[in-house]
Amino acid sequence: MITGSIYLIINKDNGHKYVGQTIQALNKEWQQHIKEAMMMSNKPLHCAMRKYGNHIFSIKQIDECDQSILDEKETYWIERYNCEYNRTIEIEVIEEKEEPVVIIEKKKDWGFHISKNRGSGITSRIKVLGINIETGEEKIWESASSAAKDVANNSRYGHNILSASRNGWSAYGYRWKLIGNKSNRKRVYGVHRKTWEETPIYESTREAIRNHTNKSIGTGLSKSLKNPHKYTWKGYYWFYADRR
Repeated sequence: MITGSIYLIINKDNGHKYVGQTIQALNKEWQQHIKEAMMMSNKPLHCAMRKYGNHIFSIKQIDECDQSILDEKETYWIERYNCEYNRTIEIEVIEEKEEPVVIIEKKKDWGFHISKNRGSGITSRIKVLGINIETGEEKIWESASSAAKDVANNSRYGHNILSASRNGWSAYGYRWKLIGNKSNRKRVYGVHRKTWEETPIYESTREAIRNHTNKSIGTGLSKSLKNPHKYTWKGYYWFYADRR
């Protein structure tokens, strides 16, 4: 006969509860919840663990029984405690978003978080379509960050949704697809400094670099584009095609 346990997890900050069942040691069951939270599970309990921190939660055994009646026992205790974290995702995500998360970071004068170094942010405004893996329901968000705020309770995870969209992955219980094709790429072309012969129009600077060198970065090309007719790169003056 295999014996199992019914356990109770309590959020010590707001009193919200979760009831679960297991046939393994309680400490191993708790480690499994921590692992799932770290793997970005979108279950209400795991979203809350990422928001509040694991130390805010306590776990204890509240019942023990034969494995054959674990489901029955679990249902009984969930109803008895009216467990918030056992409810549907939609209910819990709304509740957990009541208090915003404030993250204080050490200021630096370098890196992409500084406005003068940061990109245009265009990709964050690309609409995304999410298809719920379990229900098949489709929903469109105005941006990846707004989608991340809804499904993962943290807008900072928008880059994960963008990566999933571009690579055909699933994330946070959804399959993702980009809506539209906004891009900050600019078409460029070159004019030979001696013959005035023009290159084809390249769809991006990266494409121009690939056609004129085996490297992935061309700092000379950027310098020429920023200073028309003043600097050359690979024997050409370079210009933006859309400014012709």
